[in-house]
Amino acid sequence: MKPEFTYTTRYKLDKSHFSETYDESVPANHSFSKYKKSLILAVIGIALLYLTDHSPYFAWFMIGLAAVDALSVRFDKAWWLTRQMISKAANNELTLTINEDGVHSQSIYVNSKISWEDIVKVEQTKQGWLLHLTKGKTYLSNRCLSDEVIEFLTAKANN
Repeated sequence: MKPEFTYTTRYKLDKSHFSETYDESVPANHSFSKYKKSLILAVIGIALLYLTDHSPYFAWFMIGLAAVDALSVRFDKAWWLTRQMISKAANNELTLTINEDGVHSQSIYVNSKISWEDIVKVEQTKQGWLLHLTKGKTYLSNRCLSDEVIEFLTAKANN
C-alpha cells in the first residue's frame, strides 16, 4: 500500500510573493476596452458641462471620477500590491500543507482548507500553479514547493 502524500512548508507573505501571485494569476489585458467605464464617465461629465445650464461641480466631479478610474486601470498591479501589503496577512509566515485531502494554508490571520473536490482545474504557470475553484482561484509558487509536490500537482493536473 502506498503511503499517504503529505508536504508542509513555511514561507513569508512578502512583496515578492504577492507580486508573483499577481503576475501569474491575473491575465494581462492592456486593451482599450478596460478603459470603457472611464471613457463613459468622461463623456457624461463633458456633456453635463457643455449641454446643461446647471452648476458645473457635478460635471467636474464626473470628469475627475473618470480620471481616477483610468488611473486605477493603468496602475492596477501597484494598487493591488499596496492593498496586500497593508493587509494583516502581509509579512507574516504562512504554513502550507498539501496532502491527499487538499491544500491547507495557516497563519496568524488565515486558516484556509481547500479540498481536491472543490478544485475544478489545476493549471501550471511559468512560476507556479493556479488552483481554479468554482468561485475564484488560488496560486501556489514553485519557489516554496519541492520536486515531490510538483510531481504530485502534475498528477492532479492530468486527472
